[in-house]
Amino acid sequence: MEGDERVSHATPEKVIAPKRQRMLDMVLALSGLKEESTIPLSKVKDELENLKKELAPLTDAIIAFPDSYFEKFLESVKKSNIAAEINDRGVLKESISNLEQALSTADSVSLKALNKILTDALNRMTEVEEHHDVSADIDLASTISTLSDFISEIELITDEFEKAAETEADSARSELVTLAESLKETQEKIEKDPDAALDELQKLGSQTRYGPGLRSIAQVKRGKREGRIDDAQFNRLVKENLLTEINRGVILFILSKMGSKTVVQIGELMQTPPQTIQNALVTMIQRGEVEMVGLDGDAPVFSRVLTETPNATLLMKRIVQQVRGMVKSLEGETTETMKEALGRLQTLLERLKILGAYNEALLSDSINKLREAVDSVTESVLTAQTTDDADNLKLLISAGLEAFARFRLKITLEKGPSLVSGTNVYGEKLDPEVYKNMMDTYLDNELERGTILILIRELGALTVHDLAERTNIPSDRILRHLLRMKRDELLIIAGENHGYILYDVPRTLSEAEISIQTTSDLALHLSAAREELQRILSDLKASDIGKLANSLEVFSKARDKLTSVRVQGTVIDETTLNDVEDKIRSAVLLTYRTRAKIPSTRPKVTIEDLLDIDVPSVLDEYRSQMGYAPLLGFGTIEWEQSKCLGCKSCEITCPEHAIELKPRIEIPKFFEISDDALSQLPSNRSLFYRTVQNLAKIKPSNELILEKEAPGFGTVEVDLWLCVACRTCVRRCPGPEGGALELELKWSLPEVVKHITSTS
Repeated sequence: MEGDERVSHATPEKVIAPKRQRMLDMVLALSGLKEESTIPLSKVKDELENLKKELAPLTDAIIAFPDSYFEKFLESVKKSNIAAEINDRGVLKESISNLEQALSTADSVSLKALNKILTDALNRMTEVEEHHDVSADIDLASTISTLSDFISEIELITDEFEKAAETEADSARSELVTLAESLKETQEKIEKDPDAALDELQKLGSQTRYGPGLRSIAQVKRGKREGRIDDAQFNRLVKENLLTEINRGVILFILSKMGSKTVVQIGELMQTPPQTIQNALVTMIQRGEVEMVGLDGDAPVFSRVLTETPNATLLMKRIVQQVRGMVKSLEGETTETMKEALGRLQTLLERLKILGAYNEALLSDSINKLREAVDSVTESVLTAQTTDDADNLKLLISAGLEAFARFRLKITLEKGPSLVSGTNVYGEKLDPEVYKNMMDTYLDNELERGTILILIRELGALTVHDLAERTNIPSDRILRHLLRMKRDELLIIAGENHGYILYDVPRTLSEAEISIQTTSDLALHLSAAREELQRILSDLKASDIGKLANSLEVFSKARDKLTSVRVQGTVIDETTLNDVEDKIRSAVLLTYRTRAKIPSTRPKVTIEDLLDIDVPSVLDEYRSQMGYAPLLGFGTIEWEQSKCLGCKSCEITCPEHAIELKPRIEIPKFFEISDDALSQLPSNRSLFYRTVQNLAKIKPSNELILEKEAPGFGTVEVDLWLCVACRTCVRRCPGPEGGALELELKWSLPEVVKHITSTS
């Protein structure tokens, strides 16, 4: 154990980066080389018993609250008959599946009754569809006239969304004024006292809660404290980089609280020149934080990037595409009516994009009526002469309609023959046999995609396996179609079913559908969490402390979601939800507090014993015991100058600030770049290297140290102390042949321990 003691007590010369420290803790704690604790091992059992006693009155109420809630929810469902308001077969099927899984875990009278109500509703829907005869005779003029009414309804609701957004923006203005004034005062301090200015920037970063800015400030502070950043570099970083980071934080605050804005509007609100805003936005777009969502005149309108686009926006996009295709298919007076409707729909789509997030439930009825009306117009235009009611033919026709509505098929049918009979701009003709093969393949693909869309729309979310069984299309072709339609935003991911991904069309659910879907989903999660919680508390061990915290977190998040569930506008069992909130919060805090005190209980081993340990399994075990976020890995970054463009993409995108383009040019390496490597570079850069090679009388032996940064040139250096092997720099490098950076991962635990405890 002498070698082990030397490793476990080694003290690094500089402060370990937070993520490195977590990995060090993990390796040493799990190996037994170090005990991370605030209590001795002999006290662990007593600590766990104390936790059980403190949790007992809390967990009794926590475990009981779901049954109380679901009982009240069942009463509301029966009284309001909201099951009759559900028109989406997919919602019913998914909800029934969730309830059946929940009941397999634990018996519940209320959930069993709710499941029967939903099953009966699904059966009635199926019976109606089986006996429903759809007439091909649709009054086109009458159906088109209803579009205007539905569009007007959506416009009124969108007006309310925009008014609500403006009200929220007004309430944020005073906070923004304070931020802008503080930012201006801090900017004036930078030249005189950069240290004080940095503290002020950190406070502003905390107010805006902009993570990248706060991380950058922490890195710069630590770099100066450790002597890795001199005064001149520190002053420049504060004045340029960190000030820009805080500007980005304020921009994101504006876009989050005050809605989408142009560069000029953001500049006016921040009292900052538009050019400064423009520069900050470029990086925010690269980081995936901001996107352009429309135009205000000729000025681009920017919005924060949402984690998920509202289904109503996706559905409106599909409707616009469909109407745009129909406008070119109609003739006479109806064409003008549809053109007017198309203009209003396009404007609505832009308004919804600019709004970003909104209450979809308020739009659901109107937008679903609009979708049905547009589908009816499409069917009227394209199937007026269809009389065959055979199921397979009906599905094929519907698939053709779906493909035609997206307009690509119509363009191909209209323009294709001219490629054979005429010539293109180069005077070339398309061989008729080649054209026939192309068209056969294209038509097959479009009809298959149309079939998939029709089935998913009617039956709800389906997997590749489900679709292959129903269509007899091979699974690999189904998957290719699904991925293409997902990229075209015709489909969305709707979860999993027995390990298979579920694909669905964008749907705008009604309040009743949202309530049923949310409640059934939470019933499933809560039943599993309750079983886990009871099991853990029956025999609480140190290794289960992380699982205990996770189970309680499930109850906490479920309670929060249930407060948003409404039946006919009313929150269900609000009293119980409010009463249990404090109990859940207290239980979570007690558990986390105890977990922080408990040391690792693994036996002591030597470093040699860790050689064959699989790191991912170690991470899983460590996470359950300690709750820390793990590193992605360790490794060495290799940089190849011949492929480097000096663009600083690696430095800008590194989340740990572990990589930097130093103002140092390795001139001797210019003469080692091969002709093949030069041919892969942009012409200007290649010409520069060739010119240097040709002008030199002898090969230089010294590097060129620059007084300041030179755009496009420098030497990339990586601080392996900070690098977490996330590959961001490798992925973002735009250099030729895969880029100028390469990461070699090293997962040897002894090597990891040796590296992060090294004194060098």
